[in-house]
Amino acid sequence: MKTSENILENAELIKVGHVSDGHGLRGDVYVLVASGDVSWIDDLEQLHLMPPGSTDLKNIKIFEIKKTKPFKKGFIAQLEGVTDRNQSEALRKYEVWAPSDLFVSEDGEQPYLQEFLNFSIEDKTLGSVGVILDFSSNGFQDLFILDKKVNGQSIEIPFVKQFVTQIDYDAKKIFVDLPEGLVLINEKD
Repeated sequence: MKTSENILENAELIKVGHVSDGHGLRGDVYVLVASGDVSWIDDLEQLHLMPPGSTDLKNIKIFEIKKTKPFKKGFIAQLEGVTDRNQSEALRKYEVWAPSDLFVSEDGEQPYLQEFLNFSIEDKTLGSVGVILDFSSNGFQDLFILDKKVNGQSIEIPFVKQFVTQIDYDAKKIFVDLPEGLVLINEKD
């Protein structure tokens, strides 16, 4: 394991998920990926882990990856220096960060959710709804988590083709036609 004070000098990192649990007796970790898409793990050479509750990038721990394999809604990783279940369970709830250059789609490919960070959502009726800060999933579809809140809860917009009318990559805007009441679903009567 390494730590790095200048981690962003080499590659910009983005949060992709968290360590859900240890896996097996040899110290493997199960990484739950927010989008559920793990098509990029074969290109992943290191796992960057941020301790729970930390916001300082200086606290990221870097582990060399020996092996990965897809598993459920994420992947299992065998990490250099993590050799037993106790060590892997000690990493539970650590945020997992990966180089952003792993998440750039080619023309004609389905885009990665990460490519939509900081895009604004523009609804046909409501106008500007908010800016995408993060992602989640409800098990059926990917969700954009916006910067605006209703009654203390972040607005979540399903990323489904029925709602999306246009994506303008140059202007960093996603145009949608949302069902009435979706944005204000958490509003108190």
